[in-house]
Formats: sequence, C-alpha cells, structure tokens
Amino acid sequence: MRLVFALLSAERSIRRWIDARAGDSGIGAAGAGVLFHLAAHDDALVGDVTAALGASASGVSGLISRLEKGGFVVKSPDPADARAVRLRLTPLGHEAVATARVVVRDLNAHLTDGFTEEELRTVERWLVHAGTI
Repeated sequence: MRLVFALLSAERSIRRWIDARAGDSGIGAAGAGVLFHLAAHDDALVGDVTAALGASASGVSGLISRLEKGGFVVKSPDPADARAVRLRLTPLGHEAVATARVVVRDLNAHLTDGFTEEELRTVERWLVHAGTI
C-alpha cells in the first residue's frame, strides 16, 4: 500500500506542478504529452497518440479537440483510410513544445536533486517495472 499511495500521490503532484507552469496556454501535463509525441512523430494517427499516452480514446479525443481549438494541432483525414485522423503540430504547437521542454527540464532537475546516479537508475528501473503491470 505504501508504494502505491506514494506513486499516486507523486503523479498528482507532478501533474499539478506542470499544470501550474502551463500559464494561460491551457496545455497542461496531458496536452504536453500529446505535443511531445507529435514533435517526435509528425503526422501521427490519433490511435497512435492514444496508445503512446496509454490513455482512453474518449479522453484523448477531448484533449485533441482542445489542442486544436487552441491552435496547437491540426487534424486531417488519413489519405489511406478516411475513418482515421492524423495530427500535425502547428507553428504555435512547435513553440509550445519548446516551452514544455524547458518546464520538463526544470522538473527533472527538481526531481533528481540530491539523488545519486545509482539511486536514480534504481528508481527508473522500478518505474519501468511498475509500468509493465
């Protein structure tokens, strides 16, 4: 119970930390995940973004709609399958990715402060293990 509660508490705290630094963009932690994925996988299918985030289709659909409304992404039909939708970053989306990278860099510095590389490798190994459940 102790580890489960600590993990859930840490996840909420990290999301709040990121969301507080989103400013008036409205992107937040989940939106940053979409933008990071698209920065690495231009013209990605919505289903691929959903799978990469480990999220539900309905949750990602609403998130993508907000990102589109904010001017960060554009949706287009997949030329090979009219039922599928592809996503691309807009110039504003690329700017948001750059800003989000700074926020994540600052967060990583805060999270790793005071820990040795060996300790961090152990934490990373545990988190990867927990992610396979």
